[in-house]
Amino acid sequence: MKAEINVTPLVDIVLVLLIIFIVITPAVNNAVRLPVASSGSRREGTGARPLTLVLAARRDAAGAVREGAVVRVEGRDDAGAMDLADPAARARLTALLQGAAGGPPVLIKADHDLPFARVNDLLLLCRGAGALEASVVTRERRAPGA
Repeated sequence: MKAEINVTPLVDIVLVLLIIFIVITPAVNNAVRLPVASSGSRREGTGARPLTLVLAARRDAAGAVREGAVVRVEGRDDAGAMDLADPAARARLTALLQGAAGGPPVLIKADHDLPFARVNDLLLLCRGAGALEASVVTRERRAPGA
């Protein structure tokens, strides 16, 4: 009488695992790769300071967001606040962006409760003016009292 191990169940399990790995492997390799922004707001190799646009929501007396938004250019008081709904202000902002086109990147700081349609409108305005880079800048939320 010989005591031998039955290897048939072991071969069945190994074949099932092999089939599972063959099916899963292509799905893992088809993942969408997104570019990740590098830290810092300056371009490497140039000392160009970014053009920062502050997009503020219009608010009523209670502090709720109303229709429309106002854009200010950070660091330039001569530009003033420009209403995106006003065609003359949009033309002035477009001329300002065209003056910076091909140069420094455009950074957009927007209120956190502003509808994305307003931010997208400003991004499209930057693209139409010829800005090579336009990014929405966010900051880390901190716990109260931190």
